[in-house]
Amino acid sequence: MTAMLSALSPLFHSLSFRFLFAGGAVIFVAAYVVGSWVADRIEQGVVQNSGTSAALYIESLIPNQSWGQGDRETLSREAGLALREVFREGRLSERVVTYNVWSQSGEILESYRPELRGRSYEPSQALEKAWAGEVASQFQALQVSGDHPEVAVSLPLLEVYVPIRDTVTGDVLAVVEFYQRAEDLALELVEARRESWMLVAGILGLSGALLFIIVHIGSRLIERQREQLQSQLYESRRLSQTNDALRKHVSGAAQRAAAQSEKIMQRIGQDLHDGVAQHLSLVSLRLESAGIGPSKDADTVRQALASAMSELRAISRGLALPDLARLDLGQCAAQAVRDHNKSFGSQAELQSDSIGAIDASYATKLCIYRFVQEALSNASRHAQATQIRVALKMQGDWINVVVSDNGPGFDPQLRSELRDDGGQGLPGLSDRAATLGGEVSIKSELGKGSELRLRLPISEDQK
Repeated sequence: MTAMLSALSPLFHSLSFRFLFAGGAVIFVAAYVVGSWVADRIEQGVVQNSGTSAALYIESLIPNQSWGQGDRETLSREAGLALREVFREGRLSERVVTYNVWSQSGEILESYRPELRGRSYEPSQALEKAWAGEVASQFQALQVSGDHPEVAVSLPLLEVYVPIRDTVTGDVLAVVEFYQRAEDLALELVEARRESWMLVAGILGLSGALLFIIVHIGSRLIERQREQLQSQLYESRRLSQTNDALRKHVSGAAQRAAAQSEKIMQRIGQDLHDGVAQHLSLVSLRLESAGIGPSKDADTVRQALASAMSELRAISRGLALPDLARLDLGQCAAQAVRDHNKSFGSQAELQSDSIGAIDASYATKLCIYRFVQEALSNASRHAQATQIRVALKMQGDWINVVVSDNGPGFDPQLRSELRDDGGQGLPGLSDRAATLGGEVSIKSELGKGSELRLRLPISEDQK
């Protein structure tokens, strides 16, 4: 049993077979409802037609008598004899089981059973319909109401209510109720029901089969497309994983290259400071001790040596880096602010108390340090700003570094390239941030100062 269920499990997941089970139930219910309704309508039509035919036949056999001289509550002797002759002795004696003649109030004026004459009953719907001028028919198989003697007759009966009209005025004078043997009608009804059920079941079954074929074809197409989509999704995921690995590899390589470049520039700065600058200082001292008197050439040489030493010290300071490995992000920004204020005599302010001690990779620390260093340098050297503020703020797993000033502002579209004085310029900072998954944005208007923003992710794999 379990093996069979396992084998059929794929079918239950198929759209077409789920439609077969659900649609089959719906079609079965629809077939039952429609079949029952059609069978009832056919039965009602056949019974009504049979009753109407029987009523016309009965009216043709009953002679035109005066039914109580206009009094609907009495029946003339001649009319009663005529009815007994028709139903008991005439051609209807073998087909009609019993009969009653009703008044409008529900009294039996004449009956096959003499003891029922004069009795009154509550008028039925069929009787009221006949008094309204219509023929009413009912088919009763095997048994009828217990108030009638035909209850003991084990035959299918057709109960017919025939309105008897005045030939002059057309008014209904009485209603004749008779029960006619209906074996042929019963067989006809059974055949009609069977044919109607077969027709309804065939039409709905054929419709369901056609719908199943259509849904099955669509289901197979959907399943093939689903398999293709799953294959494409798997391939996309594999490519995404490969691209992510390549991105991390490239980002790591770029970060290592940037760190190595910084170390090289730092060593060049130290060599300039400790080597070339020291030699120039020695040359300056030797010139003074050589006893060269004051002259225009001597002053020119001394000024040239002083300028060269100043430029070398500025370059070496720009290339030099503090020990960032032992600092957190807030301390890196604070170190950059202190170095700037010391070199330029500026009063830049730092706001980073709310971020706490946050550690990150060396590349992230280096990016923040260089960003603050470059932004502060631009604000002091190019914007001639008197108020400079540096703010650090954490937003989820991202850190935002904002450097703003009150300078004259500039057009952000006119961004300079990498500089020749050791600075990286804004494009270089943007490229450095991009290798870490971050970005640099600029907000500036002429006459309204500038704001440089660095946004970097701080994730566990960077620490």
